[in-house]
Amino acid sequence: MFTSITGATGFEAETAEQVPRSSFPWIWVGFLFAGFFFILEIVLVFTGAEESAVRALLTLCALPGLIYWLFCVHRLHKILEEMTHGRYPISPGEAALKHIIPFYNLYWLFKWPGELSEYINRQGRVRMISGAVIGAMLLLATLSRIFDGAIGLAFLFGVTLYISSRLKAHVKALRGLTPDQLPPLPDPRIFSQPIETSTSPAQETVGGSGAG
Repeated sequence: MFTSITGATGFEAETAEQVPRSSFPWIWVGFLFAGFFFILEIVLVFTGAEESAVRALLTLCALPGLIYWLFCVHRLHKILEEMTHGRYPISPGEAALKHIIPFYNLYWLFKWPGELSEYINRQGRVRMISGAVIGAMLLLATLSRIFDGAIGLAFLFGVTLYISSRLKAHVKALRGLTPDQLPPLPDPRIFSQPIETSTSPAQETVGGSGAG
């Protein structure tokens, strides 16, 4: 009965989650990339640079932010991999690299958030919005980069910050269920003690006295 709680032996040992070793990515760094991109946009507008040069420079400056975003996606899936003993269906490398495949990346924006949301909600420790909603927001963030790179980048990291916060809350709940925090197991000796039975008072014997 207690092994099913701690996941120490048997089937529970194969399916139990463990606290991941890797730390969560610093999502807030992504907003620094977005802020720098916004400042650069303003500077280029006021300096009157040629439009083609502006686009080329902004595209070049957007790459570090996108690379860091892929790193965040990779790290979140590495945490999932460690937490599930490698059973999570999407590997860290797959989660990040499939974003660079043309056209397929539009599908992938929905696929991995859906898998992650379904997994978190299935465990029941925290609640997460639908993966379809998260995918739609990631797609909107990607498309908004066409009109304004700074806003699109900030939107992208904003959605990722929500995903990270839900996964972090799940790990926190998991950390709160470690075996050392469970009630102590009962002393097994109590099950080996003989059961005491009550005895009825000895019946009084009636001594036969000689008839007078």
